Amino acid sequence: LTSSFSGSRPFASNIMPIERAPARDGCLPVLAEKEEVKHSEPKTKMYIGERLEGEGILHLTNQRIVWLAEGGVGCAMDYPFVTVHAVSRDASAWPQPCLYCQLRTEEVNDEDDGDDGPDVTELRFVPDDSSHLQRIFTVFSEMSALNPDLTDEQAQSEDSEDDDILEENQPQQLGVIWTADDNDAAMEDAETDEDEEDGAMETESGKV
Repeated sequence: LTSSFSGSRPFASNIMPIERAPARDGCLPVLAEKEEVKHSEPKTKMYIGERLEGEGILHLTNQRIVWLAEGGVGCAMDYPFVTVHAVSRDASAWPQPCLYCQLRTEEVNDEDDGDDGPDVTELRFVPDDSSHLQRIFTVFSEMSALNPDLTDEQAQSEDSEDDDILEENQPQQLGVIWTADDNDAAMEDAETDEDEEDGAMETESGKV
């Protein structure tokens, strides 16, 4: 995917989970079937890494995150590609209150592709009105929950199945585990018991 933002370097298409230039109808995104806009935040700046990409409208739908630049195109991404999202108000971390997003990069399978662009893993959305950040975060969290990462769920399911198989193949745990020393001691006890029994039998025989 190539970045359409003026002055921006291109994204690596096999690394970045960002869709450039999503279809739009004016200031609104063109929605897919059953897709609904749950929150729209105008005058929101977007940063890729530390680079400002412009100001636009942030739309949170029930299927994806869409940012439409004013006088430009914008970008969109699915919720599962955002591994971490949080409200940042720490001025030492970022000068403006923002919604911080950490992205999941995809594996590069073709080594011949070369360096198509920067490995961008962070986005920041800075609304003009920072008092709206909590609302943005709440909707973002709710929509993320509706769009879980199916690959993670599959991996967790496979891990659980592997654990079950390992447990089934484990031998039954013995109540007592004997060691060589224990066995020697037991043998000595057994020999002592046999000697005592032989002595008792001889005594009885003598009495007869």
